[in-house]
Amino acid sequence: MLEIELIRHVKVAGKPALYGKTDINPLAADNHRLLEQLISQQKTSKAYHSIICSPLKRCQSVAKEFSQLCKLPLEVCADLQEMHFGVFDGLPFDDIPVEDAIEESPLSTKDHQEKNQEIHWSLLEGFFQAPATADLPKGERLGEFHERVIKAWASLVEQQLIAVSEQRARNLQLKVKQPTNRRVLVVAHGGVIRMIIAHILQLDWKKSSWHQQLQIGNASLTRISLSQPYDNNEVLQQITTIAMPFLKEH
Repeated sequence: MLEIELIRHVKVAGKPALYGKTDINPLAADNHRLLEQLISQQKTSKAYHSIICSPLKRCQSVAKEFSQLCKLPLEVCADLQEMHFGVFDGLPFDDIPVEDAIEESPLSTKDHQEKNQEIHWSLLEGFFQAPATADLPKGERLGEFHERVIKAWASLVEQQLIAVSEQRARNLQLKVKQPTNRRVLVVAHGGVIRMIIAHILQLDWKKSSWHQQLQIGNASLTRISLSQPYDNNEVLQQITTIAMPFLKEH
């Protein structure tokens, strides 16, 4: 059996904003708690066999340290990065001007006017209401993001199923009778996890409600069980846990 657990990174050290491609640091204290929890779990029957993560620091830092301390293989997957939000990426919400503020601005240069046309609340609100059609300036389209993530997920699943098959073959050679179980940790982002869930459940990832109403909390865990119960080698993917808080309370 193969289990893949998706953990969203902890909170970041920055003001409230859309953090996509922006490579911001995680909160050190929360990251340390997450690391301790992962190490503690590694001593139980729920130990991981490998780690995969986004290259951004808020994911890679804890994954890399966990990998080194527990001597686990680590793969950094660029396509598991969060969506790129263009001119709004990493820009604090408090710094985004509204229409009235733009019109009353004393600055009137062409560059300033063009910049303000790209950065104002109405564009961001339009994206929140229709994320699949309202593209953000200089950003990644939602469809492009979906395609990137699902291709990465398909590759990840294929790779891990091969690892299960290889381990099963080794067990047969060694005459080990216990079942072949493999558990993989993926440290990623909220948007990435939403796309994977929607893909498995065949839900409409284009709807704004999917992105606004499904809360994937920081340091939450989503568990997916994978098997091949039929002769046609079709992979059955079942979501057994969605966004369960993983960190213990203080």
